[in-house]
Amino acid sequence: MYPKKITTKDENLMIDWDDDKKTRISFRDLRKDCPCATCLAERENQNKDFIRIYNQNQILIRDIEQVGSYAVKITWKDGHATGIYEYSLLRRLSSL
Repeated sequence: MYPKKITTKDENLMIDWDDDKKTRISFRDLRKDCPCATCLAERENQNKDFIRIYNQNQILIRDIEQVGSYAVKITWKDGHATGIYEYSLLRRLSSL
């Protein structure tokens, strides 16, 4: 399963997949589940009831670039850019 097309609309990542499914992921959910080592460690150190509050710069995307044939790298408006979002993760985070 690979994206044929990735676009942004109304603070959502819109993905057209090669199996003809169309999904979306909110920018907030993408940032909340950032797969970089720093964010993973931060989430592991928090209580399960912890609710992270993001400011607007943390949930707006500045750039998206393809990484090989398996992922995309998202650069957020606040400069955070170390998360590599594998296509399998994007599919799990997606809603139809």
